[in-house]
Amino acid sequence: MDQLFKIVWFVVVSFVISGEVSAYSLADRSAVSNSSEEYGYYNIYDKIDSLQTAFQTVETNMQRKNNMLRQVLQSITEMDDNIEMSDKSNEGTTTIQPVQNKDTVVGFTTKLSGSYSNKSTIIRGSTILYNGGNAYNGTVFTCPSPGLYLFHVSLISTTVYDGSWIYKNSQQLTLAYTGGTPQNNGASVSAAVWLDVGDQVYLRPYGSSLYLDGNSAFTGVKVN
Repeated sequence: MDQLFKIVWFVVVSFVISGEVSAYSLADRSAVSNSSEEYGYYNIYDKIDSLQTAFQTVETNMQRKNNMLRQVLQSITEMDDNIEMSDKSNEGTTTIQPVQNKDTVVGFTTKLSGSYSNKSTIIRGSTILYNGGNAYNGTVFTCPSPGLYLFHVSLISTTVYDGSWIYKNSQQLTLAYTGGTPQNNGASVSAAVWLDVGDQVYLRPYGSSLYLDGNSAFTGVKVN
């Protein structure tokens, strides 16, 4: 009986002591926590929260800077594209074609003069002013390359009812006719004609008594 009483007493005392210890532990924790907040100390969870907040702030700033950098790079790329297109456009509008060598240009101008009493006579050039391609020999133009040619003759003459034919080979093309008074001071005519290599163009009198002043002229040129 005494033994049982001692055991029950021991258990009661143990519960009382345990309750006081637990109460002290909770009060001590509260005091420590209050003391930590009072003196500016933070527990581990507060530090973790603070670090997470700082990290989020840094991440937000980095994203904003990356967006700004991306916009700048896009603007630079667009400027480069515009400059390249502008350069290509300028290249297309400023291309200069090489000047054709004057030695390859086919054409001539010669002055005419003299008296002609035969309609089958070829009118001669007196002074050759230009002879590109050397196709005019002083009397006849011989075609060196196929193409469209333009010929013009201008006569100054006191001869009445006469003039000059432009011939292609044996074909009469056009006539510069002096006519009668008061048209006997001059005449002119032109002819555009396609020529093949070897075709010949020259002048012949219309009548049998043609007089040409020295300022008369005969011109021929390849136009295409």
